[in-house]
Amino acid sequence: MSQENIFLFVPNLIGYARVLLALLSFFLMPIWPWPAIFFYLLSGLLDAFDGHAARALNQSTKFGAMLDMLTDRCATMCLLVNLSLLYPAYAFLFQLSMCLDVASHWLHLHSSTIKGSASHKSIDLSGNPVLRIYYTSKPVLFVMCAGNELFFCLLYLLHHIQEPGLCGLICLLKSAISVLHLVTASQNMAALDAAEREKAAKQQ
Repeated sequence: MSQENIFLFVPNLIGYARVLLALLSFFLMPIWPWPAIFFYLLSGLLDAFDGHAARALNQSTKFGAMLDMLTDRCATMCLLVNLSLLYPAYAFLFQLSMCLDVASHWLHLHSSTIKGSASHKSIDLSGNPVLRIYYTSKPVLFVMCAGNELFFCLLYLLHHIQEPGLCGLICLLKSAISVLHLVTASQNMAALDAAEREKAAKQQ
């Protein structure tokens, strides 16, 4: 039996398409706002399909999960870079949002992997109640992620609209969840370190 080519799994092919669409969006952002946001949102929309494809075709992989996570984080970060250029007075807030987003998700993914979770979305149900709702309720997860991204997109297209409104509140809630990610993942990592040190001390 020949070895499977993980890189050609359908969910990963969708992931590559997401990367290309995101890059096209970033290229267009300085010159064509509406096509740029269209491709950005299309890339984000495909995020809902790669997970379904992975489960339906039994093609869930660690590489695919990492590709998905990195695409999400890099896409949001690049959009925030553009917003920093458009709104220099708020650059610090955008930088803070980038740092919080990347740090919380990286540490959460890393701690989940070390603990042996199959996915960063598979969390300890006895843990933080807010994160439990965030990851176990698909409507909540969708509204929080989509609302956060839509808020940044609306800021980018602000000269075409009047008020980002509700999405701004969702963005703040998403940032609060990122803080919870960071704190909870840090506690998990510290607990793992403590357990390893205790085990090593008993072996001596």
